Order: sequence, then structure tokens, then C-alpha cells
Amino acid sequence: MRAQSDGVFERMAALMADGVRPTSAAAMDLAEAHRRHIDRWFYACTPDMHRGLASMYTADPRFTAYFEERHAGLAAFVADAIRANAARFRARSARNG
Repeated sequence: MRAQSDGVFERMAALMADGVRPTSAAAMDLAEAHRRHIDRWFYACTPDMHRGLASMYTADPRFTAYFEERHAGLAAFVADAIRANAARFRARSARNG
């Protein structure tokens, strides 16, 4: 379980290091993998709930430190990717709904 979570953040850090934007499909796909990880192992996590977690990642110094230990700026990158993924989900739902 921990390796899955760490793997998502390692891949996000790699995207960031390569100059990929957090709004890219690759970053949003990793954000979705993170949301599903939470949904599977911890609690039901809707895209809107996940977006709320993203706010904590940059607002709470404990969360920020967790990400920043991996790569400077990663907390904001992850939060932006999560927000972009939630927007993508809403857009898909609107088209299909």
C-alpha cells in the first residue's frame, strides 16, 4: 500500500523535474491514481473530496513538508494536478450527464 502511494508521488516528482505541467494528462492521471488509492485503502474519496485534500497539502505545513522532502515545489504540483483532475472529472460528468 505504501509503495503504491510513494510510487505515485515519485512519478509526479519526475514529471515536475521534466518540466511537465500539473495540468497535463500525465499529471492528472497520476492524481486520479492517488484518488483511487485513497478510495481503495482508506475511505470513499470523490474528486471533490480529493480537491479538498489538495488544499490541505499546501495549507498545512505538515502535509507540505511531506511532499517537499521528495522535491521542492511538489506539494503545489500535486495539489494543482488534483484540482485539474477534479475539473476534468466534472467536465466529463457534464458531457455524459
